[in-house]
Amino acid sequence: MATISGLTLEVEVVNDGADLVANVTAAYRINWSTSDQASEQAYREVCKLVGDDSGINPAEDGVDDAIVNGQLFPQLLFPPFPAIPAIPVPSGTVSSNGQPFLDRVHTKTINLSNLDEDQDPVPNPDEIRAAVTLTPVLPVAITRESAQVLLNVG
Repeated sequence: MATISGLTLEVEVVNDGADLVANVTAAYRINWSTSDQASEQAYREVCKLVGDDSGINPAEDGVDDAIVNGQLFPQLLFPPFPAIPAIPVPSGTVSSNGQPFLDRVHTKTINLSNLDEDQDPVPNPDEIRAAVTLTPVLPVAITRESAQVLLNVG
């Protein structure tokens, strides 16, 4: 089974005219197992930002928060609107192509306010991390039907 190593997250705050934005970059390596390489096992890949509120000191609410517009890969089909949930592009699949590893880098610019995951009275700083998920794509079932047979039974 594939593994992920070297996951890093960089956030650069820049002024984009009247607003502050965050240029976000997540980088990591997908390491393919021998069987992944031999079988060309495909995986669905998702890379997203989360507000880290679990397992930190001091403890907060214990629930990791979704970051608005924080999905780095696959990119969203269209940006989220308040009344309409964002629709992700069906996640692309990755496979080894016979190689031992695949280096990935995903970048995105989002509003800095989206990273404000700790609201009052919870003190700053906001804890942000990248989460990468590889989900194996199962083999596809193949079904065929024979030609119809007509019978008079009974």
